[in-house]
Amino acid sequence: MSDKAFSQQVISTIDKKIEFYNKEILVKLLENYRLLHTCVKNLIDALVQKSIIKPDPYKLEKKISEIEILPNEPFVDSERALVIGTRISDYEGILDFVSTYYKFSIENLTFPKIKKFVEFNNTFNWHSFTVSSPFANTRGLAILLNEAKYNAPSMTVSMINDTISKCDKVTKNINITLKELSDFQKEVYKAYVRKDIFEHPKFSEEKANQSVESEIAEIKKLFPGVMGKTPYYSALIEEIANEDLGPDKEKRQAAVLEKIKINESAVQKKEKQVDTKEYLMQAVLALSGLAPQFETVLTKINENHNLIQSKNLSFLGKLAVALRKAFNIPEPPVIYNITITEASTGAKIRDKIEFQQFTELLSKKINFLNSFALKQSTAFQKIQTSQPEKILEFLNKNVLEAQKLMTKLTALDEFFKSSVSTDKKSFVKGLKMELTTLKNTLINVNQHKADYLSYIEEQTQMQKLGIKNEA
Repeated sequence: MSDKAFSQQVISTIDKKIEFYNKEILVKLLENYRLLHTCVKNLIDALVQKSIIKPDPYKLEKKISEIEILPNEPFVDSERALVIGTRISDYEGILDFVSTYYKFSIENLTFPKIKKFVEFNNTFNWHSFTVSSPFANTRGLAILLNEAKYNAPSMTVSMINDTISKCDKVTKNINITLKELSDFQKEVYKAYVRKDIFEHPKFSEEKANQSVESEIAEIKKLFPGVMGKTPYYSALIEEIANEDLGPDKEKRQAAVLEKIKINESAVQKKEKQVDTKEYLMQAVLALSGLAPQFETVLTKINENHNLIQSKNLSFLGKLAVALRKAFNIPEPPVIYNITITEASTGAKIRDKIEFQQFTELLSKKINFLNSFALKQSTAFQKIQTSQPEKILEFLNKNVLEAQKLMTKLTALDEFFKSSVSTDKKSFVKGLKMELTTLKNTLINVNQHKADYLSYIEEQTQMQKLGIKNEA
């Protein structure tokens, strides 16, 4: 193959594969980061629930606009909870940024950014996750999660172990993709050099074709003016010249074309293996992630309730409470007058919460959500055997119920904060962080639902157009 024909074939194939990467490979990379984000949030919730770490009070104030490499320096054991709590919170915050705002494209994922992603992925070594790890972050988090598992229900222990295993698996997949992406970016770089420099009017084919060294010299001469801020990688420029003029150029050219070709059979196989119900079952698992978050909320509102009640009780009132406890007499109902703000209109609506009844409802919801938190559970298996329409109905119903609970919790949070004197406000347990986490979990659930509905709509349109669906 002539040098010019080879260059044209490389440029044409690279353009097609860039589109393939942007639509297929990098979409999957984003999905893997979203899964890792969900797993990390679940581990943080487990640690917070056991009061091993505290939610980062400054998390919402931290503005993340780029991938950051987090510290992994050793720390004294007495500061383990504080240091690891901060580092894993920052890790989760960056994953949230990556999952929500980062643009995954060939144009954006340059060599330095790929390197940064790989370094960021090493914040915790999920593959060798032990209390004897030589890495401070991994060792510290492993110790804290062992504390969380101590005397915990078997479901919690299983959830933590399963989540760590998922983190390991998904991080491996991410790193494999990043390695393949880095290799592909080398070919993209070389193709852009061929396209921008070889086709430039000032490029002399006659001089370049004299030898490998001559082509390198001709590229180097034009590179700064033509390629702008693109770094000059001498090793890749040498590869270009050897592919064109080297003694083994035929072998090199064949290797390049093999490397950059799109494996159509793999794409078709992937399309045929699409399991639409899996979208919904991922949403079901994401929905179960509300359970530990609601547990944290329940603990906090009970503490706030006790604070309010103790403030309002006289000596005789406290005596009456003690007597009721001694003789197993139920407490009289406590009703709080709350103000709910309509999200759509901003209108204020007065409502009442019978506290004991509300907390019992919340406890039942937590138990229900926990019942299908594991794929091996009977409840999960029962949902999985249902028709997709029924699963979607189940998700819609429970998302709506969760949203109603969150609306009341938001109003209750405001009520507790406004019901104590200024000197006591620091004792009130705020719910802002938990409500934000609950909201993000529901966004994740709705994203899986949207993926399912989008795929179904796509297949419907294809059928209307008379295109056979082999999925």
